[in-house]
Amino acid sequence: MEITVVGSGTVVPRLERRQSCVVVEAGGEQLIFDLGSGAVRGMLQAGLDPFGVDRIFFTHFHPDHTADVVPLLFSTNYGSPERRTRPLHISGPRPFGEFWRSVTDAWGEWMAGGYVTEVSELPLSCAEPLRLPGGDLWWAPAEHRPESIAYRLESARGAFVYTGDTEYSASVVDLAQGAHTMLIECAFPDDSPVPGHLTPSSVARMAREAGVERVVLTHLYPATESLDLPGELARGAYGGEVLVAEDGMRLSL
Repeated sequence: MEITVVGSGTVVPRLERRQSCVVVEAGGEQLIFDLGSGAVRGMLQAGLDPFGVDRIFFTHFHPDHTADVVPLLFSTNYGSPERRTRPLHISGPRPFGEFWRSVTDAWGEWMAGGYVTEVSELPLSCAEPLRLPGGDLWWAPAEHRPESIAYRLESARGAFVYTGDTEYSASVVDLAQGAHTMLIECAFPDDSPVPGHLTPSSVARMAREAGVERVVLTHLYPATESLDLPGELARGAYGGEVLVAEDGMRLSL
């Protein structure tokens, strides 16, 4: 399982950080989790083929997690050197169908291609995983928006968890139990928390309670970037490996 952090930033414009996007290559498929602004160009910058995507999964509907799905499908329709023949799977949490209809009402004429697009709506809680070539995909509610979910991709080599946006969430802790790598938001400093988002101490608590081996901190607002984040998590009694995400960062499981 190969993981690329395409966008580690937020709604705040930064030259160094695009908005949220992570790409996982597993089982011969390319999976995209979230598509914030700049994600398509970020994939190119990271050496990934935007036209190679097999499945897209969204954590919630905020623009900094969804905006580049329109450019991606538009460019797949008109800018790909070869006509796509395999299906493109697009999934998001309920009520994703309603959200997707609003997108296609505005842009569908230019997003529609000569290939099959399979759109599915995921229930908030996962009773059975999606059985993918690269592993089993589970999800659970996150504490951000009513529709927000986090994802866990589990294979024989270990589990990868992507939290999306959340504050402390017992359901995400349960989802992440024993995972090797958790890509987790760390948006604001402890002295200026914002509802719906994590601070270093709450990240440390979640990672410690879940027993994950490695955390990768993403969705970083400017005030958080100036902190010694590994030191902050150590003071929060998390003893695992801590990495601060950068756009283009590659990780293996």
